[in-house]
Amino acid sequence: MKILHLVSTFPPLTHTFVLREISLLRKSGLDVVIGELRPLHRNRPAEGFEDLNPFVDRARWFSLDMLSGLVFFAIRSPGQVFECLRIVLNSVSRPRYLIKIMFVLLSSIRLAYRFRKTGVALIRADFLHTEALAARFLGILLGRPYALIVYTVFTHYPTKVIFELVQAASFLIADTVQVKNFLEGMGIPPERIHLIRNGVSMSEFPERSKNVAPGVPVILGAGSLITKKGFHVLLAACAILRQRGVDFRCVIIGDGYERKRLTDLVAALGLGGTVEMPGYVSLAELRDWYYRAKVFVMPSIVSPEGETDGLPTVVVEALASGLPVVGTETASIPEAIHDGLNGFVVPAEAPAPLADRIRLLLEREGLREELGSRGREFVEREFCLERKIEAMSKLILGQASAGGFAPGELPLAGLSNQPKSAVPSTGCEVR
Repeated sequence: MKILHLVSTFPPLTHTFVLREISLLRKSGLDVVIGELRPLHRNRPAEGFEDLNPFVDRARWFSLDMLSGLVFFAIRSPGQVFECLRIVLNSVSRPRYLIKIMFVLLSSIRLAYRFRKTGVALIRADFLHTEALAARFLGILLGRPYALIVYTVFTHYPTKVIFELVQAASFLIADTVQVKNFLEGMGIPPERIHLIRNGVSMSEFPERSKNVAPGVPVILGAGSLITKKGFHVLLAACAILRQRGVDFRCVIIGDGYERKRLTDLVAALGLGGTVEMPGYVSLAELRDWYYRAKVFVMPSIVSPEGETDGLPTVVVEALASGLPVVGTETASIPEAIHDGLNGFVVPAEAPAPLADRIRLLLEREGLREELGSRGREFVEREFCLERKIEAMSKLILGQASAGGFAPGELPLAGLSNQPKSAVPSTGCEVR
């Protein structure tokens, strides 16, 4: 049984959790192949996923396969092509998206042509964006079911298009309660939505040393330098800490279109020499920073366009490393950070409360250790990657079987209300 997993680009630096998932699904015995929708182009690739290269169907901006596929399906399956074009035409009022959706259709036709005789049983895609749209097109062209994994409630495409994508999916996976409620609000029957938390492998995050690291304490932030991440709020909090005489160093890892704005803000706030923005780093380097830092901060906001985070993977990784986290009330962050239990939650766009909590953690080593230990235990219980893979494998195999799968037949999905003793051992023990 072959499963086609669609990715926008390969290997995507900002979505390495997707690559880890694919790798583990393959190791579990599933024949997962990867369909790339567009070239990586000038973007920096993720490192450490070379083992997946043989299973990737690489994309080009335009290719002979794209033209051959267009002719093939226009002659053999004109009805399916017109059905895809109907979806494209739902965006005529928004030319920016119309052009993009048209390219996604051409890329999907290319992949459908390449995989038409390979025995693909299920198409998978992450995010309610390009990948999900391509899954819908491929589902129509190949006559195969598709499944979507949804991580956020913010959508880019017209509502009419998004509604069709989720309604036609064979099943959907939500990684947070917020997303599950969002999908139910679009009329999806609850039995078609499975809550499976995004996860990390605890074997990648050894227990934190109790020895106090020498030097200036590090405040760590990580994520794309884009508006919804709210790093301008973290910088404002750093300025408050400086005014209060707190000694610290702030490191913000990542890159994006807001780099210049944030760099200018660092200078305007007089934080030069205190704040560093080294850009993107490898997974190994990021893990090293988790263990060098005293506090991790995720200052997410809702952007003026309404864009917001789901639950950033870096929050779960920081918790797994035993690093106390200060996050905001935005999106699904409170589903992982329980205020006063494994970290602190503050209002979004509020630098003063953020500075207060950061200072408290910098000054109280015992509190850092207590919250960090609880956070690590929480990830082991709720965000175990191996358990996620087991649940997804069971769901995929059930869908691909002749009789499909029965609602409620997935005991490993949605584990948030189970006591720790009820969670089966799947390699998630704290090390």
